[in-house]
Amino acid sequence: MPRRLLDRCQPDSIAEFRAAARRRYDDGVALAAAGQRTGAIYLYGYTAEMLLKSAYFAYVGIAEDDALTWGGHIQPAIAQGRGMGIAWPHAGAGHNVSAWAEFLASLRSLHPPSTYLAAFGREMLRRCRLVGRLWRETLRYKRNLAYGYEVDQVEEAVAWLLANQALL
Repeated sequence: MPRRLLDRCQPDSIAEFRAAARRRYDDGVALAAAGQRTGAIYLYGYTAEMLLKSAYFAYVGIAEDDALTWGGHIQPAIAQGRGMGIAWPHAGAGHNVSAWAEFLASLRSLHPPSTYLAAFGREMLRRCRLVGRLWRETLRYKRNLAYGYEVDQVEEAVAWLLANQALL
């Protein structure tokens, strides 16, 4: 008998986040094409979240396949970000795309080459803030239908993150 879906899941890791991000982005594209605009934004938002988390954990030296946990990795990262002055809301903290982007950009700006924020970092922040204005993990509970231009904006921002994930 085949193993159930949840029994086939791997632990969270940089590699798993990156692979899942690509799949959720493709799922979002399919939903957008089918007119399921809010569902598309929902999946695009998770794509952005996973790309930012994988970039952060890679930057701080976590191995690609090391298991990432809430208490051992994500919570301490959020606490560090708050300690650096990142306005990291408590509600949905682990999912906050804008906070993850600001945290990552702040950390990268502290170490050479500091030109990270000169152009690329600002562009990354701009795109992540756009996603953050239109996406929350709680979107799954809402019946609203996103406007077409909102889907296009989020898709374009997330496509840019995917295309530039090695530089994040």
